[in-house]
Amino acid sequence: MLLEYMRQNHDVLEWKNYWKKVIQSAIGDTYDSLEEWDEELKEKSIRAVFLVDGLEEIFEHTISSENEKNAIMALCKDLMDEMKTVYHKIGLIIFLRKDMARDALATNYEQFYSLHRSVELRWSSAEALKLAVWLVSQAVPDFYQQEVPLEKAPTEVIDKALHKLWGIKLGKPNSNEAYASRWILAALSDLNGQLQARDMIRFLTKATEHPGTPGYLDRYIMPGEIKKAVSECSNDKIAEIRDEIKALGPIFDKLENAPAEDRVLPFTGDTFNFTQAEEKLMRQEGYLRIDNDKYYLPEIIRHALKFRYGRGARPKVLSLLRK
Repeated sequence: MLLEYMRQNHDVLEWKNYWKKVIQSAIGDTYDSLEEWDEELKEKSIRAVFLVDGLEEIFEHTISSENEKNAIMALCKDLMDEMKTVYHKIGLIIFLRKDMARDALATNYEQFYSLHRSVELRWSSAEALKLAVWLVSQAVPDFYQQEVPLEKAPTEVIDKALHKLWGIKLGKPNSNEAYASRWILAALSDLNGQLQARDMIRFLTKATEHPGTPGYLDRYIMPGEIKKAVSECSNDKIAEIRDEIKALGPIFDKLENAPAEDRVLPFTGDTFNFTQAEEKLMRQEGYLRIDNDKYYLPEIIRHALKFRYGRGARPKVLSLLRK
């Protein structure tokens, strides 16, 4: 229904009425309107909640298509407001990616975000480390031996458990190398500090596929395997980003196809001649950081785009990632 309706342009009111048709189609032809169904639910003291998910698979161009912006605006603001005021027994839950909300609700986005930020789905660094411990525990049942349950364990307890997995540092415990857990989180995250559960699962998969020579006896995964796994994760990650946020594809193409001598971190604003819109999008999505007029990319896309570091840049990048 939605793909058919998208073939022509519609304003916000038309989209709101169509969303109501889409929702009504889920309950069949028994009722002439949602109002009629709501009255019957009220009489029977029944509540119904509609769940909307997968919008990004249909509306792929919210950054540029006015029609798609109208569709999201109508659903997430106009119809949601109507649900709250008109219907007594019908509810609506919408899963919406932040970039789509930002594109469609540009003028009122901050107000919209402030209203809904309490239910934002965020995958924190602490949860990512707990996931790592839980996954290893499925393979090694006695891996986690602390008295406090895993889901309630503080970060320092989780981090200590992970010393057995990838060591305290990316080298000897008393070396000047980076702390392993902190480095891995930074390397898998974007520059907004965001990573997904699948990032950690993919990392552990690749880091344990081909075990190398055990240079250290206090851990399962060696530093070389960790760094190689991050590089391999980068290729899969950028393919996912291209698929999920279509507007980033042309920007990545520009970076990927640039001469090798230009693909050095940090770079300057005129190296790739980003438009204002491209730069804004990259920064919003966490794939670009500007610090003292120098431009940085996160590790998770750097490898796939084949960028190397200039002299002294690596520690700076990791410090930016940890901010």
